[in-house]
Amino acid sequence: MKLKMNPGTIVRPQTGHQSTNDVAKVQLPTPDTCGECHEAQVKQFKGGKHALAWAAMKAMPTIHWQPMAMIEGMKGCGACHKIGLKTPQEMKDLRQTSDGYGVASCDACHTRHTFSKKEAQQPQACETCHMGFDHPQWEMYSGSKHGVRALLKQTGTLPNVTPAPTCQTCHFQKGDHGVDTAWGFLAVRLPMPEDRQWADDRATMLQALSVLDPNGKPTARLDVVKAANVAKLTQEDWQKQRDKMLQTCNQCHSGNFAKLQLDQGDKMIREADRLMAEAIHVVAGLYKDGLLPKPQSYACPFPDLLTFHDAPIVIEQKLFVMFLEHRMRTFQGTFHANPDYALWYGWSEMQRDLAEIKALAADLREKPKRAK
Repeated sequence: MKLKMNPGTIVRPQTGHQSTNDVAKVQLPTPDTCGECHEAQVKQFKGGKHALAWAAMKAMPTIHWQPMAMIEGMKGCGACHKIGLKTPQEMKDLRQTSDGYGVASCDACHTRHTFSKKEAQQPQACETCHMGFDHPQWEMYSGSKHGVRALLKQTGTLPNVTPAPTCQTCHFQKGDHGVDTAWGFLAVRLPMPEDRQWADDRATMLQALSVLDPNGKPTARLDVVKAANVAKLTQEDWQKQRDKMLQTCNQCHSGNFAKLQLDQGDKMIREADRLMAEAIHVVAGLYKDGLLPKPQSYACPFPDLLTFHDAPIVIEQKLFVMFLEHRMRTFQGTFHANPDYALWYGWSEMQRDLAEIKALAADLREKPKRAK
């Protein structure tokens, strides 16, 4: 009897894992495996931000200082950033150091063994990675009116026809896997704004990110930023994502309302950048006056914000928290329509950070006088 198969069925040679008796032959599916049937989705994914997650993690200047279990052992950064594509050498290394785990990407949202489309369409699918210290999008979303309505809709409290956007509504428009945003993770971009003060503040931040040198010229790290798509470097790239989001918002809101809300988010970035730049200059002043040793690894006369918790001095640690936790919450809370995150967990904390940094700096300046 001949076996009937649907058109397009992929027939594989029976040499791999087939049953519980040959588990040693198991190999986790890579995006290319999924692409044999889901070509459009994998192409979109490869052109989007999630595909760059592994490269972005590896680009951080102190990533190699972290415990291996945190990175390639998938117990910290690597557990979420594994969604990104890896080079053939990285795949080979992971198969050796992690027994084959971490090479997959699609299973971050369509988890094994079901690889469920329905699971990946739920907002909870995003919760594991998009929560916590520097990117609490889940907490912001689930506490916003958008999130509350979506979760009430899931439980049946609200009818199924209730407009209630999920994470996927805004970030996977029409199922497009090329997820991206206008401001990106760090909320810095080029070209510089026309507002002179904001332009100066952003230049300070770009120098503290070691993307610009002391003379305002691009550094080698700019190439890393480009490769990892951490920031939009042209007005066209930024506008493309802004227009895409406006179209999404316009499904439920008027165009004027949607534009106003996103403009307010831009303004909160400007206000947060003013505080951030002031704090950076306070610490940079301590370097300049010889009151604080500047690590040789810092390319600019400013502290390196991407050293994260590896910053060596308490005042630098405070600056790192101000940047990666509280500035993030200020602008992300605004864009995710969560007032408490924007104000109390973001803006208010930045104000306190700046006050503490100024107090610590004043103490460091008084210390030599007290020693006399």
